[in-house]
Amino acid sequence: MTNSHIDDRPWYERAHSGMARVRAEMGEKLAALVLETCGPYLAKPVSQLDVLDCGCGYGQTAIALASRCRYVLGIEPCQSMYDQAVALAQQAQRPNLEFENCSIHRFTKTGCFDLAILDNVLEHISDQHDALARLYQALRTNGLLFVVVPNKLWPVEVHYGLPFLSYLPLPLANLYLRATGRGKDYSDACFAPTYWGIRRLLRKAGFHDHWFIVPPNLSNTMKGAVWYYRLGATLLRAAPWLWCISKAFVIVARKHK
Repeated sequence: MTNSHIDDRPWYERAHSGMARVRAEMGEKLAALVLETCGPYLAKPVSQLDVLDCGCGYGQTAIALASRCRYVLGIEPCQSMYDQAVALAQQAQRPNLEFENCSIHRFTKTGCFDLAILDNVLEHISDQHDALARLYQALRTNGLLFVVVPNKLWPVEVHYGLPFLSYLPLPLANLYLRATGRGKDYSDACFAPTYWGIRRLLRKAGFHDHWFIVPPNLSNTMKGAVWYYRLGATLLRAAPWLWCISKAFVIVARKHK
């Protein structure tokens, strides 16, 4: 996996052996999802965007974005996933694409990007305020932050598929994981926010303008336009208060001066 052959991926990633394949298949769709959802709020044409993909994983979405945008930087703290991203980038031969083996907490670039992406990443970050504040600083004025994050209150935890796992204190959640054989340590994915919590975090970081958005093309989501996604989208459009109990949040936030 890496030069030292040590798999340092989180427990949930190792538990699902097909995750890398699924993400490879979804890279183009997820890139389209990001750009379609952010489209009405962008201050620039897509071809002129400088993009930061934070927690880029195996790099497939960043590679797909690089075919559309001016420049893409993917940062990934997991060494083995970063190594795979670099290998895929070499195959893709995109001169406008780079990867860094870097945590968001060590990222110091400011005012460099028009779009930053946190796609199913925030729930893995303990110091979420620091992460969002650094992303705010990394954006140019009128730059956008795109966030997808699971809802802590959804009854079936999305990484391990266990009912009410996210409701439990971490020591009990770890016991639950071990008892079911699904994993050993929930601290790799235990920071999913509530609706009210993510709004507080965004405002505290400076993103006073933010919107919860139903993706315009559900076929680009991970499960595709299955009937229950279509039903959920219809309900959210009709009654936005239902975001507080939705499975996940899709958010676009804007940086102002």
